[in-house]
Amino acid sequence: MRQRILAALAAFPFAAVAAPTDNLPATSSAAAQLPLEHFTRHDEFGDVKISPDGEYLSMTAGKYGRSAIAFVRRSDRKVVGGARAPEGQEIAECHWVAPARIICMIATRPPGMAAPMRTGEIIALNVDGSEHKQIYGYSMAAANAGTMIRGPEASYATSMLVSTLPRDPRNVLITEQPWRESGATRRTLSYDPDAQPRITLLDTYSGSKKPLGTAPLSSAKVLVDRDEQVRFAVGWNEQGRLAVSWRPEAEAPWREFELAGFERESVAPLRFAADNRSVYFTGVREGQSQVALHRIALDTGQVETLSTGTADVVGIVTDLRDEEVVGYATYVERLSRTWLPGDQPAARFHESLQRAFPGQTVRITSRTDDGRLALLHVSSDINPGEYYLMDTVAMKADFLQASRKWIDPRAMRPKEPFSLRARDGLDLHGYLTRPAGGGPYPMVVLPHGGPHGIRDWWDFDSEVQLLANRGYAVLQLNFRGSGGYGLGFEKAGYREWGGRMQDDLTDATRWAIAQGIARPDRICIFGASYGGYAALMGVAREPDLYRCAIGLAGVYDLELLRSSGDIPGSRFGKAYLDKVLGADAATLRARSPTHLAAAIRAPVMLIHGKVDTRADYAHARAMKGALEQHDKPFEWVALGGEGHGIYDESTRAEVYERMLAFLAKQLGPAAGVQPPSEQ
Repeated sequence: MRQRILAALAAFPFAAVAAPTDNLPATSSAAAQLPLEHFTRHDEFGDVKISPDGEYLSMTAGKYGRSAIAFVRRSDRKVVGGARAPEGQEIAECHWVAPARIICMIATRPPGMAAPMRTGEIIALNVDGSEHKQIYGYSMAAANAGTMIRGPEASYATSMLVSTLPRDPRNVLITEQPWRESGATRRTLSYDPDAQPRITLLDTYSGSKKPLGTAPLSSAKVLVDRDEQVRFAVGWNEQGRLAVSWRPEAEAPWREFELAGFERESVAPLRFAADNRSVYFTGVREGQSQVALHRIALDTGQVETLSTGTADVVGIVTDLRDEEVVGYATYVERLSRTWLPGDQPAARFHESLQRAFPGQTVRITSRTDDGRLALLHVSSDINPGEYYLMDTVAMKADFLQASRKWIDPRAMRPKEPFSLRARDGLDLHGYLTRPAGGGPYPMVVLPHGGPHGIRDWWDFDSEVQLLANRGYAVLQLNFRGSGGYGLGFEKAGYREWGGRMQDDLTDATRWAIAQGIARPDRICIFGASYGGYAALMGVAREPDLYRCAIGLAGVYDLELLRSSGDIPGSRFGKAYLDKVLGADAATLRARSPTHLAAAIRAPVMLIHGKVDTRADYAHARAMKGALEQHDKPFEWVALGGEGHGIYDESTRAEVYERMLAFLAKQLGPAAGVQPPSEQ
């Protein structure tokens, strides 16, 4: 690797080792058709973090990018240990708890399903692979069965890491959200959002647990103070209202007060301030729209708002030792940081990083205890992610690894932020990705899932890049109801499924035509989950606008959504559906594609996993039946091992191959795309 000096750094000198892509030739104006597997493979490496003393790096790797963990000695970059997840499990997230020991959260692939699901289980191991064992989870009983050794007991709860307790090299602090039991003839366990979580000290070597009490509120999120003592909780009180409980000292009784004046589901606690008697949190004040950064004085309950502007706060920025809050991040078109008042060396450091990696998003994933070394993750709309090791004193960054080394960012297509005004005057924003060559282009409208609180971002999206590489423009609109634009914008989508939310997509599509971006006779709409619903509603409501529709894991019958899948199975899920859909049967039927199939004229492709627990497989069968009843053309893809979406790489390749063939058949061949090289 060669070194390069990155110029124009007024605050700090900065040297970086170039990534391997620096020596690749520039791409031509007519894009080469890249292999399909470039866009269907998961990250090769991920979750790279540095140990507290800086001696080791941890990274997840292997099949699906999450089935093994490796440890690399920083001094010579040699692998010194690691472990592979058991069959049917994947490593989801890891945290250093001591200079040579780490814990990892485990996801399990249930029988018949490809995608892993987090179950709260935890494993722990040393960097040389020793002392590798499961320390928490419901399967502990099975692990100890048939042995004479009494091991840790099974925990029928979902664990949440509260603190790695940097001053305690053996234990971590977790909360346990109990599971509830149901079923008269067959025992069924499920997450209980109404329960009060237990606070537990967990031994990372033995798996033994020391109870530290129960959080005083339902579904409480707890914080430790600067002395690693649990002294704050926010959740729901017995009256079902948002409340704060806190303790002046570690052993003092809990004191409770309602957090009045805030939207009840918007509050997220962050950390204690330096005075150890106030707490940072984000939330939306009643009568306002934006998520803001606040600080609450626990003695008085007085709340101070620290952020300004009209953009939602999406996170905080801390100093190099991750101790003090120095700023906050917002996100409209791209990530932006704003600094709190005062002389902030950390602010100048972050600004230097941004100048060193222009046009990209730079995040610190971890750092050493002394703050000297930091792991950087650098990414953008065309870069799926690269990791750098940063010396914050020498101001030098060494390239470590690309998460997808087969992707050349210069062969990808940029996302262009755009805005328009909806027919009722609401301002809308989104992203447009153009293929190589001149327009107008055949276009795919790609509504996101969710839909409420979810949004499309300026980030690398392999699905978008695949479509652009095959010659299609891709339009992603953050329609009303999406997150990131204030609570008022999100609420504007409540009970507007198939109504104004759909109008927004129609308006954006017509905007792209008027701008000369899209060919009016070659537009398809494709989405997953809610996006699948919007795709089928699009061709039902606008039969002359779209040439085809693709629904992946979609919900197509809103009455069915209120009675099937995992959402209506809890009190919170039912309340959510009442809020965003309503319960009027006539309205739900009028906005369900299954009841509008007669109006559909465009060919349809339906793709659905048979073990989908979110959008029940019955949705796809009902839509298929409605299309058959009205003799409408459609293609059918049923996936035996998939749930809500597509996870398995081979299945992804098969599905995308069929989707591309369907698009080519309906929209015609895309111009300006060269066939793949035979080299």
